[in-house]
Amino acid sequence: MEIQSRLPDVGTTIFAVMSKMALENQAINLSQGFPDFQVSEQLIDLIYQHMKAGRNQYAPMPGTSELLEAIAGVVKTTYGREVDAMKEVTITAGGTEAIYAAISGLVKDGDEVIKFDPSYDCYDPAIRLNGGIPVTIDLLPPQFGIDWNLVEKKITTKTRMIIVNTPHNPSGAVLSEIDMKALEALAEKHDLLVLSDEVYE
Repeated sequence: MEIQSRLPDVGTTIFAVMSKMALENQAINLSQGFPDFQVSEQLIDLIYQHMKAGRNQYAPMPGTSELLEAIAGVVKTTYGREVDAMKEVTITAGGTEAIYAAISGLVKDGDEVIKFDPSYDCYDPAIRLNGGIPVTIDLLPPQFGIDWNLVEKKITTKTRMIIVNTPHNPSGAVLSEIDMKALEALAEKHDLLVLSDEVYE
């Protein structure tokens, strides 16, 4: 039996390449957001207590109600927005899965998805695996800003979504209030979805 990839042109991720180079050269790996802080003793104790109490089985697929409600509380405190914990919060096993799930649920065959480069290398495969068409716009160095006039020119009747990443990886650029208002105006004008990748939020 021959096994064939649906995306045969997608090679090793840049993160794997950079991690290998860092190991080989005994260098600091700045390609990924590796946490460099210690786990709190309180968290370690809580995990230990729950494991001793036998709470070591599979959690509900959507997440426990306590976790969902805690996240909804953070959204309310941070952004002043009420969200329904049971219907509007989804737990995933990381950012890549969350991005893939969002694109899978919202992008259909032939839909165009605008993204900005440089970008996280999971965007293109997720878009393409779901039948979408990546539309890439280069960010403008040295500030890596977005030319919103160019973005509007790239929008067609097939455009379904815009992916933004702020703070931006790898440049560190942060979208300004002016950028956010421009994004909001375009999304409303053209009835577009916005996937906001806020991994460093």
